[in-house]
Amino acid sequence: MSNDGRGRGSWLAARWLLVAVAVTLALAVPLTGREAALPVLLVLVPFSLVHGVRRYGAKVLLFFLAETLVVSNFFEDLSISTGFPFGHYHYTGGPQLIHVPIQIGPIYFGLGYACWLVASALLDEADADLGTRTRTGRRRIDAVALPMLAAALMTMFDVGSDSIASTVGGIWVWERGGGLFGVPYTNYLGWWLVTYVFFQIFAVHLTRSRVPVHTEDRGALLQPVLVYGALGLSSVPYFVAAPDGAVTDPTGTVWSGHAIDESMMIINLFSVVLVALLAVVKLAGRDSRVTEARPNLPTDPGGTAPIEGEPSCRHP
Repeated sequence: MSNDGRGRGSWLAARWLLVAVAVTLALAVPLTGREAALPVLLVLVPFSLVHGVRRYGAKVLLFFLAETLVVSNFFEDLSISTGFPFGHYHYTGGPQLIHVPIQIGPIYFGLGYACWLVASALLDEADADLGTRTRTGRRRIDAVALPMLAAALMTMFDVGSDSIASTVGGIWVWERGGGLFGVPYTNYLGWWLVTYVFFQIFAVHLTRSRVPVHTEDRGALLQPVLVYGALGLSSVPYFVAAPDGAVTDPTGTVWSGHAIDESMMIINLFSVVLVALLAVVKLAGRDSRVTEARPNLPTDPGGTAPIEGEPSCRHP
């Protein structure tokens, strides 16, 4: 095997290892009675770096990282100060960048990158089409549809987790409460708006830079789909193991902890987990079509045709 082949194998092994760690944490941590979102989201940060450098190249990934950190911190600080766009809230601890804990920006990046690729899987690998020079109608639609769907997937995750993190966990506090177990509806509208902004910026950057996106026949899009689905599934063992009890939000409203856990589980099963399953089916169908189109793949690493499982790229 060539050095280049060994290098690709090492990157692929590293990605699968991080996926395995994330999925294990998602299913095991809740059995201790603790919510698993934070450790899984932190694992998504190195995964996104390793995966993104291979798929987009270091410069493009660095652009996504930088603009995500800037946009998310700006709107978080704006909302803490003014109530727009999320609502009136504040964080309760940890080292902060202005008013926002330093881990929040990287979490936006890691979760955002995963949701971007899950959305791309649902839209037939739409991100790869953005870097082409051909100005087709499909490309123009994907440049808007992909950011909109990715933002919806991030918001979907937040709908199934924010009440536990805030009302139960107290990681941040909604000062005026809200109808969804102490969380206001403005939070979810704000999540969609803010994430759409940085996804749309990234889509425009991909379209204008015309950098070819490296794709793989298998694994590249399945990996973030598995982690995203595991985040949703984590609410099941959490519902089983989390201690029951009443919690009171800052407005004095008393909520049942058991009802919160049960509701978040149902929301996740019929949103995050369902979307992940749809993406798996979509990817399985795509791989079947690729196999049927190229039934005789070479086994010689020195061959000119692509080898199953080896990366390729869509050139402009």
